[in-house]
Amino acid sequence: MGMVFAVANQKGGVGKTMITLNLAGAYSHDDPSARVLVVDADSQNTSMRSSGVGEEPYPFVVTNMAAAGKGLGREISRMAQDYDLVLVDCPPSVDNLNTENVLQVANFVLIPMDASPSDAWSTQGMIQLVRRVIGPDPKRCGIVFNKVNTKRASYRDVSEVISEDSPYPVLKSVISMREVYKTAIGFGATVFSVKGQSTKQARQEITNVAMEMLGIMGISE
Repeated sequence: MGMVFAVANQKGGVGKTMITLNLAGAYSHDDPSARVLVVDADSQNTSMRSSGVGEEPYPFVVTNMAAAGKGLGREISRMAQDYDLVLVDCPPSVDNLNTENVLQVANFVLIPMDASPSDAWSTQGMIQLVRRVIGPDPKRCGIVFNKVNTKRASYRDVSEVISEDSPYPVLKSVISMREVYKTAIGFGATVFSVKGQSTKQARQEITNVAMEMLGIMGISE
């Protein structure tokens, strides 16, 4: 049975879809034989829509499960039997039952946030939900900063606060503000497949996150 990774936060605009699709791209790029599935559990269906606009298909499967309701967790577990890895793009709400249903079957939860006070506040709510559903195990969840400049004081300040308050680790790997992330998704691609763009730094950032997640779980690369 494949692993299930959930990408979740209760605040919109933190990059859940971008990160989900690019992580799927990273794992598929690292091992082209890997069977990777992206589950769109958000009614906005951004992951699903992105999968239909590219000139070439993603090297992984994308499916829409936003309307699965109470059976979402069960369906994800069932699909995980046919894949090596399932990544779930969760809705931007801790009150949406899809989020909790996904967390119940997730092997690992990645919480993306940017370096702002509002994101810090919303992330605390997500951390509380994760802790209630899966417990405080530091190998089951991690927080990643997205769209940040690590040289700014805001990043250092917010990162310090989150690190002190969270039972889960803050990833050393960060994702910077780069136009190529938006461009790739708009073209129905990832930074590992988009053409005509400078992607070296973006690829390295996403790969670092993907590998660090496995490291936190105690899985060798």
